[in-house]
Amino acid sequence: MSQARGIARWRSFWKWHRRFGIVAALLVLILSLTGLALNHTESLRLDERFATAGWLLDWYGIEAPEQAVSHHADESRVALLGDRLYLDRQPIPGHYTRLSGAVAAGNFVALAVDDEVLIVTPDGQIVDRLGTESGVPAGLDGLGLGEDGSVVLRAGDAMYSAGIESLQWGSPGIEPARVNWSLPDPLPADELAVLQADFVSRVLPMERVVLDLHSGRLGGSFGVLLMDGAAILLLLLALTGSWMWLARRH
Repeated sequence: MSQARGIARWRSFWKWHRRFGIVAALLVLILSLTGLALNHTESLRLDERFATAGWLLDWYGIEAPEQAVSHHADESRVALLGDRLYLDRQPIPGHYTRLSGAVAAGNFVALAVDDEVLIVTPDGQIVDRLGTESGVPAGLDGLGLGEDGSVVLRAGDAMYSAGIESLQWGSPGIEPARVNWSLPDPLPADELAVLQADFVSRVLPMERVVLDLHSGRLGGSFGVLLMDGAAILLLLLALTGSWMWLARRH
């Protein structure tokens, strides 16, 4: 009788051991694959690739800003959506909080953003970045073109101008009425939709997704508990496996 009970107990442990193993194997597979990916983030460029799947962006609660600030610069249009700056749908590197104006100056476009003046090419590449150390006044709130083609900055009641070639800011007697100031221009709905789609596609790096999948945080609190369960299952497998091995030797 005792031998029969021992056999039944053995079979019961073996059955549960196998069940634990199947469940743990699936979770370990996820941990292993995501761990390998994280170890090779740079070669896989996970920090440069972004998630674009709509369901995944919705899961993270990522939405594009509803409104954008837009200025015309001759044939070009500059827009600030959230902290992203665009020139004719082409993103300009960096993050910004305020767009005060944009003007076409020679073969370039001058942008007043925050307390800086950016000089960019028509394809959105930054040629020069001018801040207070270059004479750009703090509190920059306006940008325009003078009658002579000079770039004019406005900070409160003060105005400064410079030629696009020298960009040495001075404050001669500038008459505001003779400056063609850059004024906000509403962004058409279809153009806004294009920028919004681009905005959300550059928010969530794949490195974050893989890291959250690895830790279980992708599934919220349940996902974390699931990965904790995987660790506990591995401990149980080690214990039950060791017990069965020792039992068979005796």
